[in-house]
Amino acid sequence: MDLTGRVYAVSGGGSGIGRATVELLRSRGADVAALDRDRSRVEGVATACGALALVADVGDEEAVRAAFATLDERFGRLDGALSNAGIARVEGLLHTETAASWDEVIRVNLRGTFLFAREALARMVKGGRGSLVCTSSVVSTAAIGGGTNAYTASKGAITALVRQLAVDYGPMGIRINAVAPGATDTPLMWDTTPQDQVEPIRTIINGAVPMARLGSPLDVAHAVAWLLSDEAAYVTGAELLVDGGTNAKSTLPV
Repeated sequence: MDLTGRVYAVSGGGSGIGRATVELLRSRGADVAALDRDRSRVEGVATACGALALVADVGDEEAVRAAFATLDERFGRLDGALSNAGIARVEGLLHTETAASWDEVIRVNLRGTFLFAREALARMVKGGRGSLVCTSSVVSTAAIGGGTNAYTASKGAITALVRQLAVDYGPMGIRINAVAPGATDTPLMWDTTPQDQVEPIRTIINGAVPMARLGSPLDVAHAVAWLLSDEAAYVTGAELLVDGGTNAKSTLPV
């Protein structure tokens, strides 16, 4: 898949799925703007693969606008984008969750998707074509225990938003899809896990996933690159599961 001459933007591009996507798109010849709120991480990606580093918090409207203005100055166009920035907080049952924790997750995951997608789509409308991919999650269709209430709600909302945008922007030649990772070996995956529990939990997850392993960021990046490319020219409004078969597996005892 040769993407030479294409220009893409990736939020959350400093680590995990975002970084893997930036590096994959660059390896296929595309110009890529990597956006992340962590300056050291996103500048490290830029140094590693030649992407444009944009430092911005996706929940900050003016910061997102300024980042896209820099993209305009550098590339003058946009062919596609991955809205990927996200956070998770484990707060237990909903009746114990604080409004501050809820608001923090919704601000980054859902408001951030809105702000990033709005800027990306404005440029695709101007160009008369494009592809937007949003990172959802398997929890948008099948809940897991553990108290990721705001995260689950935000991902379900992102999947619903993707369907809405696909219907609205399809006549303009713009495709909008979601990618829904399962358990994926990223910094976010282990963000709230004590270090001494990482390997035991990894073993448990590997035993539960039909493909017997966690996903890698590159597994998801390949799915994103396909959705962004012309090879997926008739795919819009879809949620592509990249979960090793997790959602296909019944949890009922045999």
